[in-house]
Amino acid sequence: MRGSRDHEFELHITPAPVLISLPILGVVLYLMSGMWPQTAPAKYIWLAPITYGLAGGGALVARWRELAGRWFALLATVALAHLAALWLGIPGAFGLAAVIVALAAALINLPAAATVTGGETLLLAWLLRVGVMNPASVGMPLLSMWTMLGVLWAVYHPIEDAAAWSWDQFRQAQALLEEARGRKAELAQALDDLVHANRQLALANERMATLRQVAEEAQKAKAAFVARVSHEFRTPLNIIIGMANLVLDSRESYEMPLPAQVIERLRILQRNSEHLAAMIDDVLDLSQVEAGRMTIHREPVDLVEVIEDALAMVQPMLAQKGLTCRAELARDLPRVPCDRLRIRQVILNLTSNAARFTERGGIAIRLAQSNGRALVSVADTGPGITAEDLKRIFEPFSQGTGGVLHGRGSSGLGLSISNEFVKLHGGRMWVESAIGQGSTFFVELPLTAPAEHIARPDRWIKESWIWYERNSHPDLPRSHYRPRLVVCDEGAELQRALARRSGEIEFVDAHSLPAAIDEIRRCPAQALVLNSRSPSELWPALEEAKRRAPDTPIVGCCCSARRGYAMAAGAGGYLSKPVKRTEMQRAIEELGRPVGRVLVVDDDADARELLKLYLQGLNPAVEVVEAEDGQGALQELRRRPPDLILLDLVMPGLDGWQVLRRKSEEETLKGVPTILISAQDALQEPVASPMIVAAMGEGLSVNKILDCACQLSAELLQPD
Repeated sequence: MRGSRDHEFELHITPAPVLISLPILGVVLYLMSGMWPQTAPAKYIWLAPITYGLAGGGALVARWRELAGRWFALLATVALAHLAALWLGIPGAFGLAAVIVALAAALINLPAAATVTGGETLLLAWLLRVGVMNPASVGMPLLSMWTMLGVLWAVYHPIEDAAAWSWDQFRQAQALLEEARGRKAELAQALDDLVHANRQLALANERMATLRQVAEEAQKAKAAFVARVSHEFRTPLNIIIGMANLVLDSRESYEMPLPAQVIERLRILQRNSEHLAAMIDDVLDLSQVEAGRMTIHREPVDLVEVIEDALAMVQPMLAQKGLTCRAELARDLPRVPCDRLRIRQVILNLTSNAARFTERGGIAIRLAQSNGRALVSVADTGPGITAEDLKRIFEPFSQGTGGVLHGRGSSGLGLSISNEFVKLHGGRMWVESAIGQGSTFFVELPLTAPAEHIARPDRWIKESWIWYERNSHPDLPRSHYRPRLVVCDEGAELQRALARRSGEIEFVDAHSLPAAIDEIRRCPAQALVLNSRSPSELWPALEEAKRRAPDTPIVGCCCSARRGYAMAAGAGGYLSKPVKRTEMQRAIEELGRPVGRVLVVDDDADARELLKLYLQGLNPAVEVVEAEDGQGALQELRRRPPDLILLDLVMPGLDGWQVLRRKSEEETLKGVPTILISAQDALQEPVASPMIVAAMGEGLSVNKILDCACQLSAELLQPD
């Protein structure tokens, strides 16, 4: 039976059962021979060897060819039936015709059954014609055969379809099984590769962690090196610049007038020393930016004033070179929230660069509003910048590959630092230039400050409102969640340091504890951060916060920059080297008291001499007492307290901080005003706290203490 286009289904039985049944049928007919006395007994005797012969012959043929054995078994059955009907004369033997048709379908296929049916029909017709059989005996066999053929056709057709479908499914399942085996092998290979890749990744991760640690140590070493070198540089620079200024500002005090050539050389010395000091400041700024410690203090600033101040400082250079200066400033521009000092440094750097690199023509500065932002452009008529230099113009220490930018007295740090300052404000900086056509630098700053803390929706909730359940859920995008911290920082030291992380955490600035409590009651926060200058000030504030905000975690710290720490320790001022006489004069005037006797404490004799000359230049009648270390300073203080102490911080033995602490412990010396002098810039020092305190409500359970200890230790061991 044809089951599909490419396969022959074998829905049949083997010839063995039929061949075995032939001798059994012969024996049965012999035993039943008495039922038909009209047949001679000798015929039945021949029936047994005939059936045995047919069965044996069929077995031999089936062993040779199975299909031939099937046809042999079918024909042997037909012959035995005809033998029983025609030779033995058994009535109704032709009634087995339907069984023969079914046997043909079972042994071979449905077409074979149709062939047998047709052959039997022709045989019965011929027997009817020759008079061997009458019409009554022919009708029943014909009806049974054709009925059986129809039944077989009706039964075999759905079986054929089912078999074809089953075969197709089997082929598909076999193909899927082979594909699954292949995919399984691929998966096993992929898993093996993944294991190896995971092993390699783990090794790479370990190496990366080691390299990261090395890089962090190198970063710390670099920062320490920069701080140490800046200190070592600033001390002699302070003396060089101070001495040069003293000579140039008080030329008439010498016994003989200074030659013009000497004065010019002193001005060169002064100019280059100030340039070197500016380079040191640039290196420190760059290191702070790279370490992520540079913070900006935003306030509404009039950019017109900032630009005019920068132009006033660069005007002497323009006049000396005969250059013009054109300014187009939009005076109706709103105030820009920015750090005045940093933006002034950016504008001054751009205008001074334009004046330095321009020999003919002039510079033009323009301030306008563009796309909701403030746009400052500084254009010059200089030689321009090559395309190769434009690609790296904002990189540190970039001075150009040669020609127009090389050897113009620039450190290569100004543009890099200016670009970083602009980025800290959320703006951008770029340049357009062509050789021989000049250059134009653009600075774009936002007109609005970053989003401050926003009051939560609960401010609109009223008790009288009725709640209605929604029938549908809004399909809105998930907004980025930012933790909310209320910071109580009266000195504002911590708040400025936290500004660089305002993008990931919402900080609410409260300058007093009552304001912080009110803010927490208005809208809850993850924690209340209390910052005090000393632990003695922190504990009372912590207890008060626990009482008034029992459900809010409280984190206490003592963060203070070096300047704030100095003020908290009892200092009345802080000066960074190189110290200018005007800065010292301003610091002394801010004390608000007469100064007749001053104690100068510094381990460098030249530095003491410079400070002495500064003081005598401000007041010739002042008495100056010197001490070369901290121990000598304390002895001089106990012998006769002065009106003012100029105290260096870095000294062998007792340093300036220890002297300040010892002085504050003695009642007779506590009131002596002190101005600290150091080569370390107080504004550049990172804000740090010697301690951290966590508290909440009535206290913390043991389990919370353990969880906090584990999480806090993990955070403390991580690098900044």
